[in-house]
Amino acid sequence: MATNQLEALLSFIPVLEGQLLKDAHSTYISTGEYPPQVRDLQQQLKSSGLADDDEDWLAWAEQAQPYLQSPEKILAASSNDLSKLVALATFSEKFNKSLFPHLCSSGFMEMLLKRIEREARAA
Repeated sequence: MATNQLEALLSFIPVLEGQLLKDAHSTYISTGEYPPQVRDLQQQLKSSGLADDDEDWLAWAEQAQPYLQSPEKILAASSNDLSKLVALATFSEKFNKSLFPHLCSSGFMEMLLKRIEREARAA
């Protein structure tokens, strides 16, 4: 991935840390629309090329439950699990449109981006 794409994606960390998207899920539920920053984050994630469209994340979704329930566990995820979590976040709207805003509200996306950042720095 190009450095500028990675920086654009990681620029959402302060937005997520600042709880600016904490109401993203409830906004989606009440309006049926993603808040603009959620759409922007989703687009950056999709265009980053980090997710493998061939990844069988749907079959793995049950194993993702610990990460969904306790997003801080993402920081210790293996590289293989990280890949599947990125695919889950990237392609989840194909099956559940409310999941991505939930991932933004729950702390999942913040932890995912921090883990991506750590992986990129180690490379």
